Amino acid sequence: MFSKKSHSINILETPFSTVTSGGHWFHATRETVEKYVPGLLKKYSFESLISKAVTWIDSADSLAMLLYLGLAFITETWLAAVIAFVFHYWWYHRKSAFVNIVFEKTVRILNSEILQVSVAAVALSFMGINEMYLAVSIGIIYFFLFKISLLRRLWDKFDSNRKGDKLPLNDRVLKMVLIRYAVYEDIPPVEVGKLDQQIRQAVIDFNTKKKK
Repeated sequence: MFSKKSHSINILETPFSTVTSGGHWFHATRETVEKYVPGLLKKYSFESLISKAVTWIDSADSLAMLLYLGLAFITETWLAAVIAFVFHYWWYHRKSAFVNIVFEKTVRILNSEILQVSVAAVALSFMGINEMYLAVSIGIIYFFLFKISLLRRLWDKFDSNRKGDKLPLNDRVLKMVLIRYAVYEDIPPVEVGKLDQQIRQAVIDFNTKKKK
C-alpha cells in the first residue's frame, strides 16, 4: 500500500483499489490503466485521471445546489427543492454518460468551493432580505448536505447494496474518462469488456478481503 500526491488530489492505492482524500473509491489502480489503456499514463498521470473522474462525480452536488438556488427565485420553494433533489439523484446515476473533455473545465469551475460559497452567500442573503425564509432554510440544509456530500454517500450506499453485475458508479465514470482521453490521444484501449471484468473482479476481491 502506498500513497501518491499531485497538485490537486491525494490518493491511496492498494492492490485492489484506489481511494482519494475526499473519500472517492475506485476499484482500479494504475496497473489497471496501464494494462487496458497502454500508453495513456505517458500522457496523463494516474492522479490527474482520478482527478478528472472526481470532477464529474462531485458535479452532482455542485449542479444540484446551483439549480436549487436559481429555481427558488422563479418557482415555488418546495418545487425547487424537489426538482434539485430529483436532479441530484438522476445526474449522480447518469453522469458517466455525460463525461466529455470539452466541458470538463466548466464543470471543474462550477465545483470550485469559492464559486459555490460565493453564489450561496449572495443568493441566501438576497432571499433573507426578501423574507424568503423557507427558501433560506432549505438552501442552508441543501448547502450542508451537498458540501459534505451526504447524498452522494447515501446513493453510493444504496448502489453497493444492490445485487447485480453493474460496475460501481465511480468506476463507470473512471472508465468513461479513460475511454474519452484514449480516443482524444488516439490511443486505442484494449477491449473495454475486459476492463469491466477486471474492475468487477477487483470489487469481489475487495469485498471478500473486508469480510475476513
